[in-house]
Amino acid sequence: MTPNTPGPAPSDESETEHFRVVVFGHVDDPTELKQILTECAGVHPDDAMTAASLVPGILPMRFSRDVAQAVTDQVGRRGIRAIWLPEAEIPRLDHAEMIHYARCQPHGLELLDIHGRLKRLVRWPDSSLLSVGCVPLEDGRRFSAEPQVVVHAAPNPHRAGTETGRRDGLILWTACERPEKVYRLIHNQMNYEYLGPRKSASATRNFGLFMEDLVRQAPQAFLTPATRALLQHGLRRHFEFQSADELRNYTAFHILVLRGLSPAADAVRKRAPAPVP
Repeated sequence: MTPNTPGPAPSDESETEHFRVVVFGHVDDPTELKQILTECAGVHPDDAMTAASLVPGILPMRFSRDVAQAVTDQVGRRGIRAIWLPEAEIPRLDHAEMIHYARCQPHGLELLDIHGRLKRLVRWPDSSLLSVGCVPLEDGRRFSAEPQVVVHAAPNPHRAGTETGRRDGLILWTACERPEKVYRLIHNQMNYEYLGPRKSASATRNFGLFMEDLVRQAPQAFLTPATRALLQHGLRRHFEFQSADELRNYTAFHILVLRGLSPAADAVRKRAPAPVP
């Protein structure tokens, strides 16, 4: 059954199924989408406004079938392409495999274990999507050189103060076919030994070289707009995300675009790869 094609009357069991709405177009006035969500779905105005700021994309709310269809219809009446889907058809990236060691080779992308043994090979023709973004990463605990405010009656002078720091990181989501699978990489948690003499002390620079190799070897792979902006040294805000979850949802949305659910999908596929510096 294709999305939005009426099927047989739902059984009692299917009544509990949840549906999601995917909005493919930009909304000039987010308050319009906010109004649709509050009136059609009873969403709290603050949550509705947050959702409206995420489109194009997958709305975070889970709806009943009737509500999902009503929201989609109202969005469509404003000239914006949207569909509703069973939640099971939304790409699940929560359990994507984390990769720490990879090599770009002529025959494909080799994924290795911590001992450098080959786990699997993604042949270049099977590489279908590259999605990169800059996100804040938790930097864990670190010692602080700043004096600490002590509220104890008898402070311990040897007690080190700690704080939780944050810094930015580059995350790559890469999707492949045969088998259909998604992998995740973090730029400063990667082994770049395959770069050989090109490898530097900078994880950011090494990640850039790795990305250049991926794009050159798999020119058919769909590059998200954020990925293109990063490769073309565009404005930071074009590839920056508020959280790793936001980038994950952005990636899931573009996987749906790649599957052909958006009318722009064919044009995106045919677009020339971003130039590599």
